[in-house]
Amino acid sequence: MKSANEEIESSNEELQSTNEELETSKEELQSTNEELTTLNEELSNRNLEMMQLTNELNNLLASTQMPIVMVDNALTVRRATPAARGAFNILPTDIGRPLSELRPNIDVPDLENVLREVIETLGTRERKVSDKGGRKYSLRIRPYRTTDNKIDGAVLTLVDIDGTKKSDETKTGSETKDVSSRK
Repeated sequence: MKSANEEIESSNEELQSTNEELETSKEELQSTNEELTTLNEELSNRNLEMMQLTNELNNLLASTQMPIVMVDNALTVRRATPAARGAFNILPTDIGRPLSELRPNIDVPDLENVLREVIETLGTRERKVSDKGGRKYSLRIRPYRTTDNKIDGAVLTLVDIDGTKKSDETKTGSETKDVSSRK
């Protein structure tokens, strides 16, 4: 009987030890669970911030009346404004496609070379271009910089200068008439 009692006491001590280990494991799991819950909340908040920034960027791009195209280092279309559809001939489904596969309505035969040069030299390029209808634009290409100041492509912007150019020509023409009529 004494032997059975000792066995019971030994088993009881083992059970208490196991119980303490389980209690410690339970506390560790609770602590880990709390950390994961906190991390999950932080990620959810960050996700909401990212969604808000994406919405703001999408709204900004949609409301911009200027043709803007963003390409990555491989010259793949990253984003484009709705106004870019006409000049660059870009559809929403063209996001992710190489720029070389598109047939823009502006005449820039060496566009890919200029883009590569901008990405490599970190310089900005500007040139006058025309669309197929003869409308004049100023094409500006500058490096696409990330928040940590790395170059990750280029941004193309078209500024319509056709009206400005015609206005300047009209102004020059009327100034010439004024000078001739004074003689």
